[in-house]
Amino acid sequence: MKRICQLLSLALLLVLTQKSYALACKKDRTQASDTIMINTTIAVPSVLPKDTVLWRSDNYSISMTCWQDRTGVGSEYVYFYLSPRDQGLTQLGPDLELGIHLNGTDLRCTQLPGCRVQLPIQFDGCWAPICDQKAQTFPLNFNFFLSKRSPPGSGKEGALTTVSTYPAFQLDGVGGMNTEPGRNFVMTLTGLNNLRYVSCASSLSISPKTINFGAINSFEAQANEVIKEVPFNITAIKNCNSVYGLNGYLNPVAATAADGYTLVPNNNTSVGISLLKQPSRSAIPFNKEFTLVAPTRDQMVVNNFLAQLKWRTSKPKLGKFNATATIDVFYK
Repeated sequence: MKRICQLLSLALLLVLTQKSYALACKKDRTQASDTIMINTTIAVPSVLPKDTVLWRSDNYSISMTCWQDRTGVGSEYVYFYLSPRDQGLTQLGPDLELGIHLNGTDLRCTQLPGCRVQLPIQFDGCWAPICDQKAQTFPLNFNFFLSKRSPPGSGKEGALTTVSTYPAFQLDGVGGMNTEPGRNFVMTLTGLNNLRYVSCASSLSISPKTINFGAINSFEAQANEVIKEVPFNITAIKNCNSVYGLNGYLNPVAATAADGYTLVPNNNTSVGISLLKQPSRSAIPFNKEFTLVAPTRDQMVVNNFLAQLKWRTSKPKLGKFNATATIDVFYK
């Protein structure tokens, strides 16, 4: 009787173990790991507030396939786990945190219960001998960002972290993460040791803050025809001699940037607005980093630009239009 009880206990243990890790997820159905590198230096003024975004990657889209790889389990969702090998958030040190922009939202481990988020991918259970016949494939659209974890300080110089390589996320089930190598896809970020503190921050001013194109005559409008160009400038000022540069990242508001370079107002798609550097007249991208100030010791730098208004159609819609772009600044 004692032996039977031991066997029953062992069987129950096996069932519970299988239920804890019941999902397998891989990129392109076969790939269990991938790595993205930070290939730029990043300067960080120690006076920046907590949760300031210091760097943001390009946007990525990968194809993920998940399936329940254990029989005898019930319904469950796929979960997106941040910092899968560092749930205590001790590896990067006190000054730095890795975040993920997923489904339109910035996610930080310190702001999520269990350092995870539920994805809208659900399985009904696996009772057949071959579970992967119920596999689901879906796109995963994301970008990485690094943010300052510590409150404002002053006078700090040197590296933010000594860690170069850091597992960023893993997909798994509700029961937790399977750490068995090759079982579940893990994305890793490398190059985090490229971040360093600098002595002071820069302040930016834009003049004019609002660009008014005035009244426009729509008579004989032609697609791609330049209607008007209005100059403006951006001035960067700092109070120390630290050598660093500034990159900008333009985010459309009440507008889209379908081609990456033209701001199209939501309330009137007849026109588009491009921003050009002077004197080169090169176009500035939206939703992508660009060089705003090259690395320099100079304490004041003035950059000149043009806002160029173009027709997008030969049959424009009459009436007002307005669009906004905010600018995020990254220290380099």
